[in-house]
Amino acid sequence: MWFETLIREETGCAAYMLGCQQTGECAVFDPLWDIQPYLDMAKKKGSKIRYVIDSHSHADHISGATWLAVATGAELILPELADITYEATRVKHGDMIRMGGVGMEIVHVPGHRPEQINLLVYDFPRGDEPWFILTADFVMVGDVARPDLAQAGDEGAPVLFDVSIPRFLNLPDHVEVYPGHLAGST
Repeated sequence: MWFETLIREETGCAAYMLGCQQTGECAVFDPLWDIQPYLDMAKKKGSKIRYVIDSHSHADHISGATWLAVATGAELILPELADITYEATRVKHGDMIRMGGVGMEIVHVPGHRPEQINLLVYDFPRGDEPWFILTADFVMVGDVARPDLAQAGDEGAPVLFDVSIPRFLNLPDHVEVYPGHLAGST
């Protein structure tokens, strides 16, 4: 398995790519609007983009997910609760997306946004335990994201603390954490 972080320095937003060397396929998680870096990385790795995954409806940047899926013929994947009007495969908590020996388990983490998902990533040739989690806008460096202000009172902070944080804290201690925003972001 290979794994790369792509950062937009102006905003501190991070997108991630992970690929399976067995199948020559890769996935892009939370791509930003400029899709060229993902096309370039896939070419550099000799990999075909198979999945483009958006974690939630983004308010802090323009997602490049639909453009990237169209440009590459990849399968566009969004949370089942995402309010969209275009075609996409919908995923829910516990679903597993596979590329050869790479597994991406969907972890639903409502609170910041009701539909938000994270990816718990497995490299099965290494073992059966998860290796890392991509937390999008849920966990940031030193904090968790605030609930989106457009949510009703019972959709934000209560589910963040009652559902999402326990799911995160119950992960094995060895799981590496990769946030969607890096230190110094706005």
